[in-house]
Amino acid sequence: MSTEYLKIDLFNPEEDKLKDIVRVLSSGGLVVFPTETVYGIGFDIESKVAMDRMEIIKKERQEKPYSISIPDLSWIKDYKLSNDSLNKLQLIRDLLPGPITFVVEREDKEKLGFRVPMNKITQSAITLFKKPIYLASANRSGGVPAKDAQEAMDNLRGEVDLIIDGGCCNLSVPSLVLDLTQNPVKILREGPLSSTTEVKKRFNIQ
Repeated sequence: MSTEYLKIDLFNPEEDKLKDIVRVLSSGGLVVFPTETVYGIGFDIESKVAMDRMEIIKKERQEKPYSISIPDLSWIKDYKLSNDSLNKLQLIRDLLPGPITFVVEREDKEKLGFRVPMNKITQSAITLFKKPIYLASANRSGGVPAKDAQEAMDNLRGEVDLIIDGGCCNLSVPSLVLDLTQNPVKILREGPLSSTTEVKKRFNIQ
């Protein structure tokens, strides 16, 4: 399959190009998005076709769940989180959007991971799509996540439908992963130094 390459203005994403992204997502396609950390492969949560294709790219991932990407924290209300998760989330609300993936618990005890990327292209595309997407780092299993569109093209050409060029990632390291379902709260993966330091301070993590 061919992979389309699309350069988009980071500060003023062109609406016609955002519609192209939505078209690909709606058809079960895989889209490589820029974020402030590393590039990520985004796809429709409800698409089995997209999920099956991701299993080929991420064949060593096994049962590890994908994080849900939303453009704004207000979207999380649809997931009916537990009061405990909501209370802990309040402590990092002002850090979002930002380089933090956070794991929370729903009222039915299901655990979900969320990401609110600080990138206008990705935020605008998801908003236009009108529903959250799954977002995983832009690399094959065991590989290094792409930090720009060219790296994504070199690594994933022929395996994804569309690669968005939004320039180089500002931080160039994967996001912090924070588990808000545990007591005490636990960092599952450290991320950018400033975010990691601030989160440790707020939750008194040594």
